[in-house]
Amino acid sequence: MAHSPLSRPLSTPSARQIEHCRAEIDHVDRVLVRLLNLRARLALKVAGLKRGAGLPLHAPGREREVLRNVTEANPGPLDRAAVAKLFRLAIRESRRLEENDKGGGRSART
Repeated sequence: MAHSPLSRPLSTPSARQIEHCRAEIDHVDRVLVRLLNLRARLALKVAGLKRGAGLPLHAPGREREVLRNVTEANPGPLDRAAVAKLFRLAIRESRRLEENDKGGGRSART
């Protein structure tokens, strides 16, 4: 027995709605990748400046400040712990890049 459109629950999303949301997610993902790479390039620049000034690369106080800033700026629905976890990973990857950077703040695309 075929179901009529009226027998379908009103809350059932259409395939078109799902695809639209997925396209928006894909767009946001591409923007996030660009922003994460921009963040990494800026971290490499800071590392180059620190090296030039003879300063230590690792700044635990600054990392705590970054985590405090992003968790306080978080409106949700991600909770503070999730945002902190994401930024700890971004910081860790930036630190990895800084440690491997031989170009004084420049990185090759890989």
